[in-house]
Order: sequence, then C-alpha cells, then structure tokens
Amino acid sequence: MSRPFALAFADAGPFGLLSGVHLPTEPVEVPKAVLERLTTEERVHARTLSGHRQVEWVGGRLALHRAIRQLGIGSGPILTGPRGEPLLPPGVAASVSHKRGLAVALAARGVHGTLGIDIEDLAPPRPTIASKVLRPEELDIVDALSPDRRWIAILLRFSLKEALYKALHPHLNRYVGFMEARVDLDLDGTADITLHLEEPRPDLSVSARYRWQEERVLAAVRIRPAAPAPPR
Repeated sequence: MSRPFALAFADAGPFGLLSGVHLPTEPVEVPKAVLERLTTEERVHARTLSGHRQVEWVGGRLALHRAIRQLGIGSGPILTGPRGEPLLPPGVAASVSHKRGLAVALAARGVHGTLGIDIEDLAPPRPTIASKVLRPEELDIVDALSPDRRWIAILLRFSLKEALYKALHPHLNRYVGFMEARVDLDLDGTADITLHLEEPRPDLSVSARYRWQEERVLAAVRIRPAAPAPPR
C-alpha cells in the first residue's frame, strides 16, 4: 500500500520537472510530522483547512516543493492567491493538481513560459459534462467517434482545458470559460489548442501534452509570448 504523503514519482517532462505525492483517500487530519515538512507560514494556513481540503493542499505543497527543489531553487513558503493559484517564488513557473489519492506538480524556470497541470480519473465515465466543457465544433468531432472512444476524447479535452486555464492565469488574471478554447488531439500525446478568448489578449503561443498515469490522464500546458513575425 502507498504511504500517504510519500513521494509517488519524480521525473522530467517536456515542459519541466514533475513530482507526485501519494495522498490518503480518506479525509484524515494531516499528521504533525507531515505538517513539519512545510514552512511556518504554510503550516499556519494548513491548520485553517480540514478534511479533503487540508489533505489536498498539504500534498500539493509537498509536490510543489519537490518539483521546485529539483530546479536547484529554494522555494520558501508557497501560499494561495485569490483564485486558488499558488503564489510562486520569483523566477519560477509551476502548477499543481490533485485527485483522489495523488497530488502532482510541474515546475520550470519562469523564462521558459507559464505552466498548467491537471490530473483526472478515467473512471467513472461522465459523458454528460461534454455539453458544458466542449465547443460546438468539438462536440461534432466527439459525436462522430464510436461510442467506446467518446469518453476518453471528452476527458482529454476537459483535462487539457483545466491545465490551459492555469497557464493562462498569469497572463489574463481572470476566470476563463471552457468555450474560450478549442482542443484538437494528436495520437502522439500532443494537442493543438486554439484560443477563442472573449477579451483582448497578448499574442500567446500554446503548447500542450498529455499522458496516462496508471488509470488517470495527466495534462500539461506551457504558454509563451508568441515569436514576432519575420519582417517582410
């Protein structure tokens, strides 16, 4: 059995360094010995939380610290911003996500762009979310698939959009709706994302990848300023 709050994995991905931390599946109180692995400020915040929120927040911070340390950067306290985003140290881009039993973090140096990560369970299928998270043209693509392929196609788009919104936050600093992006999947684990933002935006370049982590999908997005057009 996996030990709660122990390291699940640590490896490198195309967008940065990944870290995963096992979480208890029940909303238990986080042990004092685990809280001591956080900074003083983080411990104070963690004690204001309870149940699953405390478990997920603590596990997410442990994963973030591990990923950032792998960059050779000291992280200090990582508290929470007004929209739930981690308040990162200067020069760091990172993102965190959690699902039943696992917290994951992705980190890189900030000069390489902003990051978003998301993890989602494959089961149980929830195809009714399609109309809420997919644009009309995405729904047409999914509906044309055989029934056994539709849920995975929906889930991958949902997870990539969740990761996208986290990567977009530093650029837009606002809520972004599901209809503000279109995702086209490639079988090689990459995806093309077309932005349909409702407000004016800076010119951005979006890269997206996904992979299977046991019975879960792990989606990652990196956003950089678009390269200037070559002179004519």
